[in-house]
Amino acid sequence: MDPRLVTLCVGNFVIGTGAMIVTGMLNDIAGDFGLGAASAGQLISVFALATCVGAPLFATLGSRIDRRLLLAGSLLVYAVMHLAAAFAPSFAALMAIRFLTAIGAAIYTPQTAATLPLLVNAQTRGRAISFVFLGWSVASVVGVPLGTWISTTLGWRVSMGLVGALALLVSAAVWRSLPRGLYVEPVGREAWAAVLRHKPVMLVVLTTMVSSAGMFTMFTYVAPLMRDVYGISGGALSLMFLAYGACGVFGNALAASRMDRVTPSRIVQVALLTSVAAMVLWPLAGLGGVALVLLFMLWGLGGFATNSAQQARLVLLAPERASASISLNSSSIYLGQAAGAMAGAAIYTLAGVDSLHWGAAALMLAALAVSQRARSLGCQWQRPPAPQQAPNAG
Repeated sequence: MDPRLVTLCVGNFVIGTGAMIVTGMLNDIAGDFGLGAASAGQLISVFALATCVGAPLFATLGSRIDRRLLLAGSLLVYAVMHLAAAFAPSFAALMAIRFLTAIGAAIYTPQTAATLPLLVNAQTRGRAISFVFLGWSVASVVGVPLGTWISTTLGWRVSMGLVGALALLVSAAVWRSLPRGLYVEPVGREAWAAVLRHKPVMLVVLTTMVSSAGMFTMFTYVAPLMRDVYGISGGALSLMFLAYGACGVFGNALAASRMDRVTPSRIVQVALLTSVAAMVLWPLAGLGGVALVLLFMLWGLGGFATNSAQQARLVLLAPERASASISLNSSSIYLGQAAGAMAGAAIYTLAGVDSLHWGAAALMLAALAVSQRARSLGCQWQRPPAPQQAPNAG
């Protein structure tokens, strides 16, 4: 494996850990500041909304910046903001810091995907994208459970500080591994207009947003759900995240190995169906701990394979506009996270925490329908026009 891709993958691990770590320590943050879980969950919303706005903005502003400087710099911002979060004196200050932390995520993940075509050939691009985004899955299997355990034993501030220190180290590694002089095509008004007019691309982006909302409707409040309904917290909760993440890594790795042989749209279909099945079957969790763990694993299996396949779909549909379309797709991931956190908070307040899975299932089914429409329209879009017959001379 190209060591540059390994370094970029580790960068995504850090970004993913920092983005998702709040979920596992939501109970600790809420208790520290005397808040309810639904209120503390808005930390996820503010991070997601800031990244949603920042991804397309920085795709435009950063397209003329050397990739090495841009990617290493984004991780440096991520490091500083996580270290600042470790010393946040109030919840309002923590909210503001999380908003600024999102700048690093808004730049790094989409611009890493946009950089990959400069490092690999077209035949291996799908696998390369999936491999680099494997870092997010590894974050769920290692970073989030470890952060949850550290938060439970040493405090959530220590978890934040460790993410900051790791981001600092990976920033230096990215600076050392990437060559100078890597530039993507400038992303200006014409590029954005072409992407926004491309119906299959926009439907793929919409699929990402709705599926992300479905996932985070429930994922945001997993910690209070496990504690209040199933009596699981602390180390046991870390193990649940570990099971979830391990299946996420397996699902993403399986998708990566098939990406250049099976169409990315088919992978998205299977992944979404797997997640829908987990949500529909969630009432079976009441049968006992084994059933709960199995459902958690089924959910994880499809939960992380979708994002990398969606990135590959966009590159295949419009490779010349990848920088813009992938940034827009990353924006939609975080917009979906914010919408899902808000929808989950409403369901949590009005119907109870044990009703979250029904809202998640409805959104994932809607994402599946949009994805199928994008698939059929994409085939028509890419199909060459039928040759015209010459007029009959007779």
